[in-house]
Amino acid sequence: MNLKPKSHQSSTTQGFTLVESLVAITILIIGVLGPMMAATRGITDGLYAQNQLIATYLAQEALELASIQLKNNDVNNSNFLAELTDCLSVSCAVVIDPDNDVSFKFKPCSNPDVNSCEMAYDNNDVEKKRFYKYDNGTNFVGPVFKRTLAVMDLETNKQVLLEAKVTWVNKQGTAEKNVTLYRYAYNPK
Repeated sequence: MNLKPKSHQSSTTQGFTLVESLVAITILIIGVLGPMMAATRGITDGLYAQNQLIATYLAQEALELASIQLKNNDVNNSNFLAELTDCLSVSCAVVIDPDNDVSFKFKPCSNPDVNSCEMAYDNNDVEKKRFYKYDNGTNFVGPVFKRTLAVMDLETNKQVLLEAKVTWVNKQGTAEKNVTLYRYAYNPK
C-alpha cells in the first residue's frame, strides 16, 4: 500500500473569471452603443435639416409674395409700396387667405417675439394642401415657425430691401434657429 501524501494538482476550471466577464461586457457595450449613438445623431441631424429646409421655403415664399405685391402695384399704377407700408416700421406676417389660395395680405406683427407671427404644420388640412398656417392653438403638430417680413426703404420709393426671417426651436428644446433671406426690389417708375 502506498501511503504517500497526494500532491495537490491545480485543476483547470472551466468558465470565465469576473475580470474576463467585465472586459467582455465592456467591449460588447462599446460595440453596441457606438452605432446606436451614431444612428441617434443621424436622426437628430436629419430632423434639423428638415426644419431648416422648411424654414428656407417659408422665407422664400414670403419674398415671392412681397415681390408679387410690388409687381401688382406697378401693374395697377399704385404707390410702389402700397399694401407694404405697414412693414416699413415693424416686421409683418404674410397671411394667405385660408379660403382663397391666391389672396394674401401683409399684417404687422404686434410683437415679433410672441405668437402673432407663428406658423405651424396643420395635419387636418390635407385637402387644400396648405400645410403651414398661422397658429390659433389647435390641430398643429411639430415645430412652430415664426415668419416675419421686413421692408427697408433704401432710396425713398425707389429701392427697397426685403428681409424674410423664419425662426424655430427644435423639439429637443435647443437654442432658437433661424433662416434669413434677402431680396432687393426696384421701382420701375
